[in-house]
Amino acid sequence: MKKHLQLILLLLLAHFSFSQSCGQVEYNIIINSNARHERKSTLYFNDTSTYFVRNKLSINETADNRVASEGQSVSLNLESSDEQGIVVYRNFNTKEIVAREAKMGKFFEAFTYQDNWIDITWDIKDDTLKIGSFTCQKAIGTFRGRAYTAWFTEQVPLPYGPWKLFGLPGLILQAEDQKGIFKMTMTSIEYPDNCTFSITKPTAPETKTLKEYVDFRDNFGDYLFKKIQARLPRNLANAMQQGSKNQDGRKYQDETVYEWEK
Repeated sequence: MKKHLQLILLLLLAHFSFSQSCGQVEYNIIINSNARHERKSTLYFNDTSTYFVRNKLSINETADNRVASEGQSVSLNLESSDEQGIVVYRNFNTKEIVAREAKMGKFFEAFTYQDNWIDITWDIKDDTLKIGSFTCQKAIGTFRGRAYTAWFTEQVPLPYGPWKLFGLPGLILQAEDQKGIFKMTMTSIEYPDNCTFSITKPTAPETKTLKEYVDFRDNFGDYLFKKIQARLPRNLANAMQQGSKNQDGRKYQDETVYEWEK
């Protein structure tokens, strides 16, 4: 009998030792560039990995992508979204980060790219803030050209966060860049969760290198102009004129300076 009890205790200890610490957080993302945009996103996490996703279409949804022409004018409405969405996957055991850009209608296929694992040096402050039922602490860090203020909670003692922000001694529930262009705020959280979801690397029809991805973002207007021309009647396509390039470079992008540009 004693041996049976010892075996049961060992099994219970093994179960709790290897059980995963899962959770999911919903964030509201506000982007203030030329116009204010609000988007919903979700961070799924377990003991080893995170999966941050936005612009994911449900079964009954379709992306709103269209080009309409009237006379010599062209109106354009684009949205990067599909069944997987825009994803940032991170594996803390292998130090691997894979990102996915969603499909943009018939203009651009979805693609993935392997990103560089960049540790963020955070300066943790004494300031505190209540977000929901969580007491959060302030931290300031710089990532690829932008300074961010983050609020993290040690009530969820995992170094995770939205998008590509991570590395604090607790889950990041709110973050914004110090120029007020981007802000991400937790709206709901389930932790601990019962691990009903699985976390795997995102997939896509195409794969790019990180530098190819940066080139795509930097020259997106050129690529899009050519795609639109190819879809319009010849007389209208020939009459199209491309606007001047943004001289502010990556002013409104979340990543403004990459590691090979320093």
